[in-house]
Amino acid sequence: MNISPLEKISWQHNEHKHYERSVDWFWTVGIVAVGGIFLSIFFKNYLFALIIILFVATSFTLVKRKPRLLPFEISRKGVRAGNVLYPYSLLESFWVIDGEVEDKIIFRSKKPLSPFIVIPFDSSAIHPEDLRDYLLDYLDEEELEEPLYQILMEYFGF
Repeated sequence: MNISPLEKISWQHNEHKHYERSVDWFWTVGIVAVGGIFLSIFFKNYLFALIIILFVATSFTLVKRKPRLLPFEISRKGVRAGNVLYPYSLLESFWVIDGEVEDKIIFRSKKPLSPFIVIPFDSSAIHPEDLRDYLLDYLDEEELEEPLYQILMEYFGF
């Protein structure tokens, strides 16, 4: 598929993988959290105890929620993930991963607080070479690896 710079590539994908969690998962996280809260109170670190409570409450809420189907788009304006547009001026480079388990595009951002942007795609619907050829008109290709925090979050089911 030849794509001119005037066209765009768009697709839809779940915002994240959804993992069904057993009751044991919730009990384990709850017990670890209660232990952390007791230790925080014992050491008179009440703020940390409050942070643990907020983290666990937020985590429980998020893991129960089903992922939304988000629109993704690569155009001459930049890369759009849902309602967020990343203009090419804020991106340094990219790497397309045609993986066995999941296909992803990793972008290196110029923003220090969010240095990597990982966007999923389905190689059965969009050919990775088409993405690569399109992006080469705007960004440099650099072999990038998925950030460790994202790998850990996926490993622990977040």
